[in-house]
Amino acid sequence: MRSIEMEAGTIDEAIERALEALQVTRDKVELEILENTTRGLLGLGGKRARVRATIRAPRGTAEAIGAEDVVSQGTPSETDSASSDVVDAARAVLERILSALGVEVPVEVRGPTEDGLTLELIGRDTGIVIGRHGQTLDAIEYLLNRIVAQRGQASIRIALDVEGYRERRRESLEQTARRLAAQAKKTGRSEALSPMSPRDRRIVHLALSEDAGVTTQSEGEGSYRRVVIIPSRSAGRARPGA
Repeated sequence: MRSIEMEAGTIDEAIERALEALQVTRDKVELEILENTTRGLLGLGGKRARVRATIRAPRGTAEAIGAEDVVSQGTPSETDSASSDVVDAARAVLERILSALGVEVPVEVRGPTEDGLTLELIGRDTGIVIGRHGQTLDAIEYLLNRIVAQRGQASIRIALDVEGYRERRRESLEQTARRLAAQAKKTGRSEALSPMSPRDRRIVHLALSEDAGVTTQSEGEGSYRRVVIIPSRSAGRARPGA
């Protein structure tokens, strides 16, 4: 199994950078916190956060089958009850968050499946939930996962969507990535996308991962981090997703 260690100013940022480097989503890896962030005296000697991310074994391998055998020891009624508890907890937390935003819309539940649980908001007046380029949606999804996990009610990834926004955003980013990749190959000059979230950067990396004419890497820090598309003849040894 492929594994990588990454460090950054915070644990969350280290995790996101590890996911970028592996070019996978969070539900596809096992995460281990190697070191938390510490502050030194008067700002000196502090330590950065460090995590290890390991890609989960594909379903069907001996390890994956073994894991499934352990999970399957529960009775069907116990499994159904646990799934119901996760759905109820996730829905309740989401409704409280939405209420604080003054938003009241129906919540459609899909799952849980092996890929996680998806909650989708349906109806008008959901623009405030999406925010600019999905930033608010990402923040709510992150908060939702943290709250439910801290309550010990879920160990699966909870995805949040608004009337298919995620798919539309993915398609838009892939089109932009391919257009800029074609331009980079034509001109021989690198092309930089606007700063974007870790989720969106992963979409761009994956969209161009099989394009032999270019390589991609992330540059910048925090909210200014963006993807740069580099034509192969000038890419050198740039590491995709670095």
